[in-house]
Amino acid sequence: MPSLEELVAVKERVEQQFLDQPGVTGIDVGYKEVGGQLTDQIAVRVHVARKTDDIPLAERVPAELGGFVTDVVERDYELQVASRPVDMTALADTRHVSTLKGGVSMGPSRSIDGSIFAGTLGAIVIDKATQAKAALTNFHVACVDSTFQIGDRMVQPSLIDTGVAPQGEFGALLRATLSEGVDGALISIDPGKATSCEVDEIGPVRGTKKAELGMVVRKRGRTTGLTHGSVDGVSGTVRVNYGPGLGFHTLKNQVSITADASQNSIFSDHGDSGSVIVDSHGFVVGLLFAGSGSSTSANPIATVLSELNISMCTSGPQALRGAPATHGKSVVKDLRDHKGLVKEKELVKELSKDTVLDNKLLKDVVDQIKPPEVPPIRPPGPVDSQAWLDQRLSAVEAQLALLGSFIEPEQRPDLRGGAFPDAAEPTEDETAALRSELERQVAEAVAAKTEFDTPMA
Repeated sequence: MPSLEELVAVKERVEQQFLDQPGVTGIDVGYKEVGGQLTDQIAVRVHVARKTDDIPLAERVPAELGGFVTDVVERDYELQVASRPVDMTALADTRHVSTLKGGVSMGPSRSIDGSIFAGTLGAIVIDKATQAKAALTNFHVACVDSTFQIGDRMVQPSLIDTGVAPQGEFGALLRATLSEGVDGALISIDPGKATSCEVDEIGPVRGTKKAELGMVVRKRGRTTGLTHGSVDGVSGTVRVNYGPGLGFHTLKNQVSITADASQNSIFSDHGDSGSVIVDSHGFVVGLLFAGSGSSTSANPIATVLSELNISMCTSGPQALRGAPATHGKSVVKDLRDHKGLVKEKELVKELSKDTVLDNKLLKDVVDQIKPPEVPPIRPPGPVDSQAWLDQRLSAVEAQLALLGSFIEPEQRPDLRGGAFPDAAEPTEDETAALRSELERQVAEAVAAKTEFDTPMA
């Protein structure tokens, strides 16, 4: 069986040849369809707006390319934003939420050419430029067309879904991108507006992952709510019409999702644009932007984060490389700002709450905490009286309370890069190993603290 990498290489060699042909809407590597059902055979798939036998021989997709199996799938991609006069109200999410989170209705406060628009707030993210929380959605949800301006206000729910401007406004357009890889927009969140790092009906966001063929996924969108599916194609190139002023755009390296027919007939529909695609463990793998029948197309989440200069806002155990931890950042910030004394047991409690620091934050913490010198109270041995135990515990707690010596910020080296000048950034494997070791140490620390706090029989 050919490897996925071999098939992707073949697809990249021939994709422009097929995309130049009339009626072709995309090309990817995914599961071959037979009789409308997906098989477990991986093929180079050419997407067409409509299957027909009336095609010149020279334009037909051969049964094989370089010895690799091909397939032709019928998919005509459309942006999945809702607008009036399209009436989606009966299916839509009209809730006015007090706490912003992923999976809820949103849209611009302005009208465009006499129409109003609705999409989905995908997830709460962190703007790396300011470290402030922000909202993630699609370019075509927040900007709609070429007439947008930075600062355009957004409303939750959308104006279509009973939203009211300016009362329901929650933020403004910070930046947006419509590139070869991403259809994305970042929305500020007004001061005082509550947020949650979760997706409605799915739960806490744990981090991000790369989408893989066969991966079981979910999404929560404004129109179709919670739906289930699986990744059936990767490395996709799709052509989508963005309408007046923008025209057709070709997006590359996209992810294809097919609906789980046993749970829902379609995975997404108009108004679901901007939803994040989440795996079965709470890790975001893509940003939904277009669809064709039961098939959905999404931007890979790593590309989205990079182009918009953001990181995912997470809560819960962190296991994925490169996923920033908001609790960890708050601990380091307190240390940097020298806001009071930090006890060792308080730091362990904070680290073990929901998250694990990445390697750079860990270096910051290690460099800013001076380990206590606890003099031996008594040589190891049996505890022969409750009074002696109380005395020993009091002495330990007194030493912990002294953990307040920090190196001032101006005296610390810049640890945003390597520990040494011109040191190379750690590899992904090294980062993963460090994170795994940190998780183990935190788990052991939590277990030790629990045992320490448990009264002796």
